Amino acid sequence: MARNASYVAPKYGECSLGHAYEAFRLRCQAQNLSSGTCSWYDMTVRCWHRFLEAQDVTKAKEVTPTVIRAYLEDMRNRKLASGYMCRTYGGLRCFFGFLARERLIPQNPFELVEKPRMEKKLIRPLSMDQVRALLAGLDQKLFPNHTVWTVMVLILDTGLRISEVIGLGNDQIDFQAGVLRVMGKGGKERQVPFGTTSKQALVNYMARRGEVPDQGLFFVNRYGGKLCRIWVQQTLRFLGRRIGIKGVRVSPHTLRHTFAINYVKNGGDAFSLQRILGHSSLDMVKIYVSLADQDVATMYRKFSPMDRLGIVPGAKRRVLVH
Repeated sequence: MARNASYVAPKYGECSLGHAYEAFRLRCQAQNLSSGTCSWYDMTVRCWHRFLEAQDVTKAKEVTPTVIRAYLEDMRNRKLASGYMCRTYGGLRCFFGFLARERLIPQNPFELVEKPRMEKKLIRPLSMDQVRALLAGLDQKLFPNHTVWTVMVLILDTGLRISEVIGLGNDQIDFQAGVLRVMGKGGKERQVPFGTTSKQALVNYMARRGEVPDQGLFFVNRYGGKLCRIWVQQTLRFLGRRIGIKGVRVSPHTLRHTFAINYVKNGGDAFSLQRILGHSSLDMVKIYVSLADQDVATMYRKFSPMDRLGIVPGAKRRVLVH
């Protein structure tokens, strides 16, 4: 979208798509939303506007429930994930809700369109064997690989989001206390502990990186600049393919899931996990607990003491249980 030096409010009912988004962008900035959130809104609205232009829709008031449903159908035909569709629906509904409150359109057309149903897929974490293979698969003689390896260790030990890792400042790491000060979603700061393995990995990385002039970030690229999130994601994906990991998406977020599930398996409780991950509610944490419980049930069936006993003394006959 074009960035107007001086914003001029459009007349009621004559709001173009460009003016509509410019007004919404100013609202996001006024709310002090994160740069990541603003970028996501920008990308979402750009894709939406390309679709509307193909439909000869040029003004915000011309968007109808039928047009919205046609866009949802277009996304479905392009085989986009249901989660992406739901997030897009929510973002655009927020956008048009703002336009309605500002009286730039008569009403929010998204109120008449049902939210797409999101498929519930099981979270597939990495096994510990897969984790070992990933960590062993990087040649750390190269500084970029050493960076990715350290990032992997940190996420697997703390469950940080990749955006939180990339934004981690030198002054946010307390090596003595073993605690990170992390700025999470919504500008909420929290403290996240890290273990001795991560501490050693961070110290080794810091020693190799050395002092980087005018750089407050801990993780840097080979040129001393900010680490690119997409580059990290692509590196992990290519690494997973190279070492032959199948059935699990190798990504920073999968590492976060792997941490959470193994934290519960190892005896961690849901409330401390919620604080570590930075979730505002226990809903997501309950999923991790459920998955960990399923794993415990699987292990029990494998190692049940009585099942492994063999013939049970006193048992007269075997009963087939359906």
